[in-house]
Amino acid sequence: MGLPDEPDYEVAIIGAGLGGICAAIKLLEIGIKDFVIIDRDEDFGGTWLRNTYPGVGADIPVVAYQFTFAPKGDWQRFFASGAEIQQYALDLVAEHGLRAHARFGTCVQREVFDEDNHSWRLHTTGGEVISSRFLISAIGAYINPRTAPDIPGLDTFAGPVQVPSRWQHDVDMRGKRVGIVGVGSSTVQIAPAIAGEVEHLDVYQRTPQWYFPKPDFRLPRPLQRLLSRRRFANALNGIALAGIELGLRVLIYTPKPLFRAGGAIFDRVALWAYLGWLRYKVNDPEVRQQLRPRFGAGCTRGTLGADYLPTFNRANVTLVSNGIERITPTGIVDRAGTERPIDVLVLATGYEMFSDPETYRVGTVLGTKGFDLAEFYRDNGLQAYQSTSVPGLPNRFMLVGPYSWTGTSFHYILENSMRHIEAVLKLARARRATWVEVTQEALDDFQASISRSGANLNRYFTVNCAGSNSYFINSQGDTPYVRPWTVLQSYRRSVQFPSTAYEFKRISSPVKEIEHAV
Repeated sequence: MGLPDEPDYEVAIIGAGLGGICAAIKLLEIGIKDFVIIDRDEDFGGTWLRNTYPGVGADIPVVAYQFTFAPKGDWQRFFASGAEIQQYALDLVAEHGLRAHARFGTCVQREVFDEDNHSWRLHTTGGEVISSRFLISAIGAYINPRTAPDIPGLDTFAGPVQVPSRWQHDVDMRGKRVGIVGVGSSTVQIAPAIAGEVEHLDVYQRTPQWYFPKPDFRLPRPLQRLLSRRRFANALNGIALAGIELGLRVLIYTPKPLFRAGGAIFDRVALWAYLGWLRYKVNDPEVRQQLRPRFGAGCTRGTLGADYLPTFNRANVTLVSNGIERITPTGIVDRAGTERPIDVLVLATGYEMFSDPETYRVGTVLGTKGFDLAEFYRDNGLQAYQSTSVPGLPNRFMLVGPYSWTGTSFHYILENSMRHIEAVLKLARARRATWVEVTQEALDDFQASISRSGANLNRYFTVNCAGSNSYFINSQGDTPYVRPWTVLQSYRRSVQFPSTAYEFKRISSPVKEIEHAV
């Protein structure tokens, strides 16, 4: 432990998933070795450690689902399995010696800024207090599973209850009657994986989604060798980013009247093509009608699954779309009054998202002069400068913050946010600053830019997405999941920002500002 007024660590990272791993590697690259990685789980991996359900895997091609600084050449398939992604994470941990910095089984309950000592005090559920000069929140985009949806009678069910993020592999579902609640990404993977071994499978759908083909295939060895070369992997990624860049420019800069007309045409054409896809994949016209989405094709991220739709052609699979009235000890009663018996219940009901104000609990993140992050988000909407920094929370950064997704992969989000954090930490170290806080003016300017460039997207989400239950739109009617900038704009602005965006201080005296951060 350090001296009474000195923090235990220069940097604390909360979260040992891909975000925490990325943050740690980048800290080492800029010479910061005094850091700790704190996680409530028992190992590195985050999402890919916890999610081990049948069929789990990525729905983004492997060439994009990896860090640009760490390409992997021996991916087995075009879309990696969950186990392979977890191994990728563990390989990075071993390569960079990150285990020496890790503290597992430690859950941070409260983050409190110590104004006198310019440091963060992290209160754990075990009663310990860990202090650090700087804090990086790397808890990811999908924070906690919604394991207790508001369904009457849920606590009365007598059989096993499975949750994708905590799958119990000792529960044998062979020959059992299974009910899955939810039709998102987890169900798209679980349902085809178990349909062939269960006696009967009921899939309870509230909102029909868009399900797209997943062109998965085993990667041939010559392609694996090419992918192991950073230049080749990054060139492929660059081609994909160029396409995304073009698409984002169209979305952002198309004149509003033209965008409105184009959006309507796009949705009509997409629905026409999708209905043809449904006819090809699903035999029963009644089931196809139940699967027909009622909102625009761009309202949700879309779900990839080659085998999900054909699952409903099986005689032992039923799609239930008339809602759940209640759960009984032995089954599920729909709103028509029909009870379907089940032996095992699967709750694939989604997650608390980083973009939802309800995810942030009052009293858990406390800054200067009584600042409470949850109250700030509740009263002002979700916002953060460069998606990382909030006034009132000095020395604290987020890896996946409001408006952080730019249409790219999760890894790119992490790298982009870390570029900004690295730049700020370099400035702080160069000036021996112990207090670094983004200004309100900088945040206001950032939010104004988001508002201007996001006009088209906001209108599309508002008009075309009613009833979509999309996590792009939160309970406040805002869209803080998506950053309406191009990829190139996000990259440049993450590292090119005026020094006046931040206030730098030392414990004893203010730190002189510099001209520009580059």
